[in-house]
Amino acid sequence: MRAYLDAPVERSGTHCEKWDELERHFGRNDLIAMWVADMDFRTAPQIVDAIVTRARHGIYGYTDNGQEDRRAEAEWLQRRHGLAIEPDWILFSPGVVDSIFLCVNALTGPEDSVLIQTPVYGPFHWAAQLYKRKLVFNPLLETPEGWRMDFGDLEAKFARGVRLMILCSPHNPVGRVWREDELARLVALARRYGVIIVSDEIHADFVFDGLRQTRILSVEGAAECSVLLTSATKSFNLAGLRQSSMIVASEKLRGQLAQALKLAHADSPNLFGAIAQTAAYRHGDEWMDAVVEYVRENRDYAAAYIAANIPQIGCRPPEGTYLLWLDFRRLGMTQEALVDLLVNHAHVALNDGLFFGESGRGWFRMNLATRRQNVVDTLDNIRDAIRSR
Repeated sequence: MRAYLDAPVERSGTHCEKWDELERHFGRNDLIAMWVADMDFRTAPQIVDAIVTRARHGIYGYTDNGQEDRRAEAEWLQRRHGLAIEPDWILFSPGVVDSIFLCVNALTGPEDSVLIQTPVYGPFHWAAQLYKRKLVFNPLLETPEGWRMDFGDLEAKFARGVRLMILCSPHNPVGRVWREDELARLVALARRYGVIIVSDEIHADFVFDGLRQTRILSVEGAAECSVLLTSATKSFNLAGLRQSSMIVASEKLRGQLAQALKLAHADSPNLFGAIAQTAAYRHGDEWMDAVVEYVRENRDYAAAYIAANIPQIGCRPPEGTYLLWLDFRRLGMTQEALVDLLVNHAHVALNDGLFFGESGRGWFRMNLATRRQNVVDTLDNIRDAIRSR
């Protein structure tokens, strides 16, 4: 499996945003693409086989998800995460971002407040802004021991009338895996103040160092106030196939979201997305284990390299996700100058920290789900660019 993952795959010329859209986003195309959060690894061979087999049928008409698709997902969650769900709790949607937008629209009203924990993935901001909800920030605390939730600030804002919180678990971009006691405290506050938690857990299969991802629905009391968003697309590199799940234990919330999906005409799945996701959940364990180990090794290499060769950059190894949150603030440069340094001198494409909100100023996000040589070349280039400035 390691040789399978290490095999170079040319992605340019395949309508690939990560590699084909460099010039449009960065002004040049001679960059190492370490930005968009998809992987440069081929997906599991069993998934490819399932897609090819179905493609040979030659008819790709309107389709629906069967109970076998729900059972496969429920079995994956039980096997990999110890989470027991009923298959009928699963609502399929085109994508996790689509689900976030749908939840905000369906579960809040025009005068409601939506809370997010910054710095955080850009669409969390956009969902509230699109529907003209009041956006409330509960900034994460950067401590010597790592990133933490500010529960005092969180409770104060819940008490002022927040209706819905979008949780990122594990957190993108800081890489924090929330512990069970932290999530239990969060759920208790949500229940006390009548807050709905929409938990984006798309990175949940990428957790390292013996940690275990606590899925929100496994927390006592969460079933009636939480929506769990997940997908095989991040885990198995299937983002272009557009398939995800909203897992909703509450019959009331599930009914509201099912109706919203229907009204948006978003309740009919992508045929190949459904086939790929079910094949992943049934046959993907070995591949998934190998990818997680590969990413962990890339993470450890990057952290050690930065500490030894680029001490000007702050780097805390992520506990989860395949993303590295890099702190360039010690260089004392403006965000615009940092972008110029990375793009025009280091020739690398990273995500600008401002995509994650104003608290991302001075930071950049680097994708570790790629061949080791790309990680090596990226860090060498950044080192050389900083030394020559």
